[in-house]
Amino acid sequence: MSEELVFLSEKVARYDLVFVNIVDAPRPQVLRAKIERIYTTGKGIDSTFLGSEIEFVRSGGTWGDVALIVGDQAILFVKSISGELYEDPWRGHMLVEQIEGASYAIFQYKELWLREDIPSSIRTCSRQDPKRPYATAIRLDVMEAYLSSVIEELNNDASKM
Repeated sequence: MSEELVFLSEKVARYDLVFVNIVDAPRPQVLRAKIERIYTTGKGIDSTFLGSEIEFVRSGGTWGDVALIVGDQAILFVKSISGELYEDPWRGHMLVEQIEGASYAIFQYKELWLREDIPSSIRTCSRQDPKRPYATAIRLDVMEAYLSSVIEELNNDASKM
């Protein structure tokens, strides 16, 4: 794994990654979401899920890790445990919101662009989230491109084994 692709690589390796619209909250701690995009499969999500709705146990939300609610769009880290899908309990999603007419992924870390260990592509396309002083807004297209490169690198590493 190259040094430029370390950010979020452990999370991508352990969870499936999907873009969802939250459409319902049928039970406490459970959300229903429509899958709009699938970035990775194999940990509970497969390619047949595209366009369908899934139910998953949401993260409870702690220390600025705000829980998803109906109406949210997000990049979601999810995996199957004992036949049920669970959101990663620590920063298990990135909200996707419009800021000044552009789509941004919201990462719950203050001033992420100041960290030297964050790839330059992320640092240069990040800004302060105008709603959350504890979060960084990263242009969605840049975040998706970065995550795709991490996924490709992980797949290449796995094929060499």
